[in-house]
Amino acid sequence: MHHILIYLLIIKCFFENILYTKLKYQSVDLKEQFLTNEKLLSEYNDLFIEKKRGNVYLTNLRLFLSTRNNIWNLNTKDINYMGRMNQPRFSWTWQILLSFLVLFSISTGKILLFLICIILSAARQYLKIDCLEIGIQNKKWKITDDKQQLDDLMINIQTNQITGNKKSETTPILDAEEENNQTIEIKIFGENESGPLRSAWISLALAFFSYYLNSFRDSGSIWLFIFLISALCSYIIYNNRRSSNKLRKVEPENGLIRKSWYFILNKLNIKIIKAKFSLEIKNYHINMRNSGYILASIILLICFTMTHLNANLIPMLFGIPLATCIYMMGRCLAGIPRPKKRMLARSITCLFVALCVLFPCLSTIPLYQPANAILPSIFLEGDSGNGWKKSYSQTDEYGLGLASTGIYLYTDDAKDSEDDDDGYPAILFVIVLKMPFEIDETVPLDMLNDQFQKMAIEQDIELDSELESGSRETKQGYKTEYMIYNGTTKTEKIGTEDINYKVTKGAESRYIGEVWKAPEHNLLVVTMGIAIISSETLNENTGIEPVDNFVDQILPNPTDTTNEQNWNEMLELIPEIYCYQYDWKD
Repeated sequence: MHHILIYLLIIKCFFENILYTKLKYQSVDLKEQFLTNEKLLSEYNDLFIEKKRGNVYLTNLRLFLSTRNNIWNLNTKDINYMGRMNQPRFSWTWQILLSFLVLFSISTGKILLFLICIILSAARQYLKIDCLEIGIQNKKWKITDDKQQLDDLMINIQTNQITGNKKSETTPILDAEEENNQTIEIKIFGENESGPLRSAWISLALAFFSYYLNSFRDSGSIWLFIFLISALCSYIIYNNRRSSNKLRKVEPENGLIRKSWYFILNKLNIKIIKAKFSLEIKNYHINMRNSGYILASIILLICFTMTHLNANLIPMLFGIPLATCIYMMGRCLAGIPRPKKRMLARSITCLFVALCVLFPCLSTIPLYQPANAILPSIFLEGDSGNGWKKSYSQTDEYGLGLASTGIYLYTDDAKDSEDDDDGYPAILFVIVLKMPFEIDETVPLDMLNDQFQKMAIEQDIELDSELESGSRETKQGYKTEYMIYNGTTKTEKIGTEDINYKVTKGAESRYIGEVWKAPEHNLLVVTMGIAIISSETLNENTGIEPVDNFVDQILPNPTDTTNEQNWNEMLELIPEIYCYQYDWKD
């Protein structure tokens, strides 16, 4: 479900009115909007209108509300509601942040953080400021300032409504005032678009990071959902600001990054030339910067889809540098025309940024190449041949292909095709680990010893003595380390709960543990084998250990039951295990 939300969000963000239009701020002379009988009564500066700094102008006919980004005018006679109130000092957006922190503190058990968030949430409700709310039939405005100025504004609006707008109704307020011909200039600036768009991309990146972390464990994450919702909200804000700027024909306010860049250029006395090169093909205007942005976005969308479908990060590792190169190419071409030196500097900068993304992504691709090890089927002849067959297999991947585990069980049930005895039972465990880091030389042996001890406990065996230890090579040339033990079975079966074979309690057995590395595939192969080589035929166990031991000493088995056939086969099969990359085709 989460990946569907990601697709919808990215598609909406990239294809719904995505082209960026350069607009300029609008300078307005308020006096030019006055009607014939309209004159200025009062002016209130540096108030907060809808939480943005602005001014209020009251005439004998209308009320003008202006901020940096908007200007409204309304007839005073249309005002149907006006009241004083207190409102929270901090907006509801802070409550959203506090709610996320509360959820995080509950999920992680951080009691102190939980208490702090609850206290801040309560304090937000009690920290209030003076507010004047003015409403008409379908809209209302909230104006905040000091109490005295708000009271004065409210009284003047009420007085203006009562006295009327025409001399025939009553004595107008303006009768005692002289006409002021001074212009009132208001500059309307565009709202910042880059901030919410950047926030949307950051949230999407964090959502993808959460998606990646979830690939290490088979469970969902609330953070993925939170980041997706955050990205969607940021994009809605961006789209609203963009539509508003287009409607008012004003240029968007520069973001923090662009302001910082312009500040540096000004300090260096370098002329600022805006990048706006475009092409016109069949009467269609193509902005180079936006074209690079859209193409890069499409590539990222396609690569993410392939990554999700294949459960492997390699498509994204190819797509990210490709998208970056295309985007930087659009940024570079957007600077045409410029002097040669400035174009060279712009090209070098874009190339440097692209390379900073290209090399890390491409260098990590080998870590995500699929790899495994398996015993080829040509060596598994079944009951009609050597008796060996694959009884169980399980593979798990983590981190979208970064790591994986494979567990395989090969068995010989000591029966031929006619269900006659064919030696004694033997089992072979093969554990394959794919890891993204280099393994120290001593680690495999330590792992082998640990696995050996675990297997001895699970199989309920008693290791009598170490017969042999050393090294040899697989058929692929990998150097192995192995240990061979003699042992005695303490139960009447060997194997797993699902796959096991009946044996004689106290039967002689042999155990081998062998390990090797395939560094070019980032593989570690651990094998552990058990084979019964002899069984007791005469002396049955009474269940009384001292009695059984005494009988075995004075009355040994007269018949030599040793049969190392399946043990020797197992020794020959282990070096045949084949390490491979990509898809296995047997």
